[in-house]
Amino acid sequence: MKQSETRPDPMRVLRQIASETRRRTLFRVYLGYARGVGATTAMLDEGRRRSGRGTDLVVASYRVHGDADGALRDLDVLGLGRQRPDHKQLDVEAVLARNPDVVCIDDLAELDETGRRRVEEVSRLLAAGITVLATVHLLSIRSMAGAYAAMLGGTASGGVIDDGVLESIDELELIDITPEDLLERMRERPVLRPAELAVAMQHELRLTVLEALRESAFRVIAEHADRQLVGFMRESGVREPWDVRGRIVVALPVQRGLENRIRRAATYAATQDAKFSVVSVRTRRTTDEQKEWMGAYAALTHQLGGEFVHLHGRSVARTLVDYVHDSLATEVILGHRRRNRWIPGDTTSMVIRRLSGVDVHVLRVDR
Repeated sequence: MKQSETRPDPMRVLRQIASETRRRTLFRVYLGYARGVGATTAMLDEGRRRSGRGTDLVVASYRVHGDADGALRDLDVLGLGRQRPDHKQLDVEAVLARNPDVVCIDDLAELDETGRRRVEEVSRLLAAGITVLATVHLLSIRSMAGAYAAMLGGTASGGVIDDGVLESIDELELIDITPEDLLERMRERPVLRPAELAVAMQHELRLTVLEALRESAFRVIAEHADRQLVGFMRESGVREPWDVRGRIVVALPVQRGLENRIRRAATYAATQDAKFSVVSVRTRRTTDEQKEWMGAYAALTHQLGGEFVHLHGRSVARTLVDYVHDSLATEVILGHRRRNRWIPGDTTSMVIRRLSGVDVHVLRVDR
């Protein structure tokens, strides 16, 4: 059997390690909503702080602008002496051989020396008991890259990581700076070459784009905190939702023409400052036409800041209720009733009967 066939799924290993509540290691990530906000600087500053306290820390990969020696002062850079270039690739085997307490890895979406995404190697480091400090760019998150592709005219470059990686992060910190201050910094410091800066000012460094990116970054942080809260509640055995941040589930049948229902749900969630998920339960194989409908619904949901979930089960009601309980949802929106009379055994009746502590909205018309 080939080695690639026996290699475990790195995302599954990350989730398994993250679920160990009392482990010594930690996965901490600094999120930057645009180039130049200072995520790498924040990571290196934290590394200096830990190293100054006597922690065995090494910098395994980085990319800095300007004075590399100044940016990396008082830090042990793996495999480099006094001469330090402006960037360094990740060599995970060298890190494992060095076996430090803490390692700094810049830009999780970039490739290591073997051609793998750096994030794919994090699970090996955590499993070895090494704490990981890392950075990630907002547009390196797959859903964000897709949401902003049209706005940026397809100019966003670099690799992307799956959104599921965020679930394995113990601590996610946004490195925040106002768009106005960021633009001033970009003009005054050699973050980009003049030609690159001129192009970026017409695309991702436009003020309106930066404002939108910053708002999206705040939402990513809020959703990460929400996931951690839900995880804590599950570990504590809590089955009823807490009134911290609403979680709205929209049940969507496999039908055409439901875009307006998704938009209305997104608007309602925004007014409640709530997170919303659109859930579709499949009980049988779907046709190519139905797959096309659901793909369009998923894209629209992501554009509106929601999560689209595909579920499979023999019973729509039971599968949906299980999801609502597991996600600790606070409200459920069901579609309109096709019958004039109430039938106890239909999906809507079964969902209402099985749910407790959750507000259920039943639409009167198909919208």
